[in-house]
Order: sequence, then structure tokens, then C-alpha cells
Amino acid sequence: MGSKMQTGLLLIIGTVVSVIGWMAIYPGSPEPEATVENVAALMADPTLTKLGMLMGFGGMIALFIGFLNISRKMAAGDGAGASYANISAIMAMTMVVIMAIAIGVEWAVAEASNATEGASLMLVSAAIQTPFNLASGLLLFLLGIGIILEKNFHIIIGGLAVVAGAFFLIGSVDALKDIGGFIGWIGMMLVALALGVQTLRAKN
Repeated sequence: MGSKMQTGLLLIIGTVVSVIGWMAIYPGSPEPEATVENVAALMADPTLTKLGMLMGFGGMIALFIGFLNISRKMAAGDGAGASYANISAIMAMTMVVIMAIAIGVEWAVAEASNATEGASLMLVSAAIQTPFNLASGLLLFLLGIGIILEKNFHIIIGGLAVVAGAFFLIGSVDALKDIGGFIGWIGMMLVALALGVQTLRAKN
């Protein structure tokens, strides 16, 4: 499998699997203030919860590896967007680590012996949203600038990445965490799909 095909598939399949896992299978709520309800939902059906987490977090890990491949190639090319892509690649690696930690925390929630223990772990999971928003925001914002400068992908994709990154960064502010993070996440899914499709088309 060529590197372009691998990157395109990681971005497309990772996005699709993640969205299905979060939206259709994962029983918890995306609202961090719904801690008690989330704990009850996750502990009520651990098997379903773990499947949703594997798809949700696993798909996003694949997605971030796809972003890493694109950023790293741009950084190595020493083009107009190389310096921005270099930092974007570091943020992509950071996000893989954050996702691995997050799935470990929520897996522990599903296996918690009681609701009090589960709630304590769920607060840790909710706290991960802030570094998630910050790292994802920097990743997309800088990658978008790099794409706009280098024109290696359609400039609209670069612009969408900048907008999605900006919303993620806005979501780093506690009062705007929910709305900024959600819009940023939707934007990130669209950017990943667009980059994946264009990467596969370029290969062919």
C-alpha cells in the first residue's frame, strides 16, 4: 500500500468510524456537565460502551495519524508552508497520545466498581476536553495556513481547516468550550474527509 493511499484511507475511514462510534453506539452524552448521567450510561452496558469508545477514539487516532502524515510530508518538503506544517505534525502526535489517554480513562469508567469511582474518572475525562481543543486547534489552524501558502491541496480545504482550528481554540476558553469544540469537531471531520478524498484522487 502506497503512502498516499494509506493516508487517504486513514483520514476517510477514521472519520467515518469515529462518527459512527460517537453518534450511533457510544451511550454517553458529549456534554461534560452531564457527569452523573454519563457514568450511569457507560456503566449500564460496558460492552456497548467499549465498542463505542474503540470506534470513536480509535477512528480519531487513525484520523490524527493521517493528519500527521500530511503535515510531516509538508514539513519535509521545505516549501512555503513547511514551518507551519512542522508544528502541526507535533500537535498531531500530541493528539494521538491524548486520545490514547482518554480511551484509557473512559474504559476505566465502564469497569468502575461503583458510581462514585466512575464519576471521579469521568471528571478527568471531561478535563481532557481543554487540551483536546487547544492541540486540535493549533493542528488545524497551522495546517490550514500551510496549505493556503503551499497550495498543495485545494485552498478551500486550507480555509476550512483555519476556521475549524479557530473554533477549537475558541473552545479552549471555558465558557465557550461546548460550542467552540463542537463546531471545531464538525469542521475537522469535513477537513479530514476532503483531504482524504483529494489524497486518493491525487494517487490515481
